[in-house]
Amino acid sequence: MGVEILLNRGVAEITADHVVSDCVYTGRTKTFAADAVVMVASRTGNDEIYTMLMAREAEWADAGIKTVKMFGDAEAPGPIAWSTYAGHRYARELDGKDIGDALPFRRETTALAID
Repeated sequence: MGVEILLNRGVAEITADHVVSDCVYTGRTKTFAADAVVMVASRTGNDEIYTMLMAREAEWADAGIKTVKMFGDAEAPGPIAWSTYAGHRYARELDGKDIGDALPFRRETTALAID
């Protein structure tokens, strides 16, 4: 389909009509024409809102807030599927008992056979 997969590259510069990408090993750059850029993931969490809310816990009751929970990319950045799952799980378990790390389903696992 004409898709080129580029690995081990970062974004060095974004302009109105192109993106400059740099190799994470050599630093060499390559320019790609682009009229839009969508940033999909981050390698660092951002828990600023959670931290600010926790600092104001004494005000929660007056605002009708019972609990605050951090999940998804704020807790541990990762692939979009993980964040989507975290959001769905949070919504399903809202106002329910905390199940911690227990999962409400069985996960298939594989093992290597040693001959």
